[in-house]
Amino acid sequence: MPDYQDIYNDVFSTDSRYSLAENSPGLRGVIQATPELQMLTGRALDVGCGVGFVVEYLSSPAFNLMPFGVDVSDGAVTKALGRLKHLPGMQQRLFVMENQKLPFEDNSFALVTCFDVLEHLDERDIDATMQEIDRVLKPRGMFFGSVSCRPAGVVDKNGENLHRTIQSPDWWIAKIAPRRADYDGIRNQLSVWKSSPIFNGPDNKSKAKRNQPAGEDSLSTVANQNLPQEPPGKTPPKSSVSLYQEIYDDNPWYGDAEQGRCPGVRLLPEYRDWLIEPVMDLGCGRGQTVDHLIKAGFKADGIDQIKKHPDRRVGDITKWIDDLDEFNSVICIDCIEHLAEEQVLGLFENMKRVKRQAFSIHNGASNGTGHELHVNRQSFQEWAILIRKHFEIAAAIEITSEQMLYLTQSKPDIN
Repeated sequence: MPDYQDIYNDVFSTDSRYSLAENSPGLRGVIQATPELQMLTGRALDVGCGVGFVVEYLSSPAFNLMPFGVDVSDGAVTKALGRLKHLPGMQQRLFVMENQKLPFEDNSFALVTCFDVLEHLDERDIDATMQEIDRVLKPRGMFFGSVSCRPAGVVDKNGENLHRTIQSPDWWIAKIAPRRADYDGIRNQLSVWKSSPIFNGPDNKSKAKRNQPAGEDSLSTVANQNLPQEPPGKTPPKSSVSLYQEIYDDNPWYGDAEQGRCPGVRLLPEYRDWLIEPVMDLGCGRGQTVDHLIKAGFKADGIDQIKKHPDRRVGDITKWIDDLDEFNSVICIDCIEHLAEEQVLGLFENMKRVKRQAFSIHNGASNGTGHELHVNRQSFQEWAILIRKHFEIAAAIEITSEQMLYLTQSKPDIN
């Protein structure tokens, strides 16, 4: 068996992306499944909890759950203990997993979650882990998790791909035998549900739903798994507005400049000299970048789909903004990858109306940590082609191997 603890202590200590909420497939998963999870009562366990984003979210008053967490990395657990020390009793609910054994008694949990963990194991260790999960689940308890069906974009300290088991969705369905399976072809991610009180509908065989390009064959039928296609009482997926409203409300550190979590403020020295006032921040979040621009002497304002700053505006940056022509520069920092293709085009139409633009984008090609809130996962080469259709690129500044800052200007009006 590989020394998973040694491998993931190294990953945790050398790659800060694993400590960011926006990179957490588990946080995204539980936010989107809030209506289903609110129907459960009792103890919950997150296997592969990392620094505790899922545990923290499920600790909110919106749920009637007592969440626990376990991770193979003692470094990640130590950080989780520090992050969540404000939550009562949490110091006794976070554990290090050793030798593929969960340190809990049989039939202990009403819910077990495990997001994008199993693919990091050798195939022979997957069965052992699932057996442990089944052991600690209460009768009729729910298992909710996800697996990535692609290679990781990074390797571990031994030079091996971090995703040690790379298999098709059908393979994982046969392995896990879920009662429901949803495949996201954009992220190459399979979400699975094994049992839940909400799945007590009439018996009928179901297929895994798949977000797939036209012309592709659908996934094979999940044999002997009875599940209504739409569980009773299931609500539609959350809109991006409600999704990010919850993230900001439940995580006061998210996007906070004082905790180094505001990329607009962090990158300001890289793009400040490019700007001509007045400046509009599109997707301003907490509005702290605008505050810093104003302190630096700029006339500036910001707009976001949610209101987290009393003086900033609320609106959809992908739709026509009436007074944008009054500004000479726009910034849009780490927002574009959160938008679907047609939304990006709407945003670019707005941005083209001003003289200068400064915007940063995360590269989706490497997929190393599963940027689960990043719904638009193009490579830098693909982004550059699209950007050149709309703007003249004055500079492309590589911030990290996965983040690029573009300084652009509007193309001359040839009409």
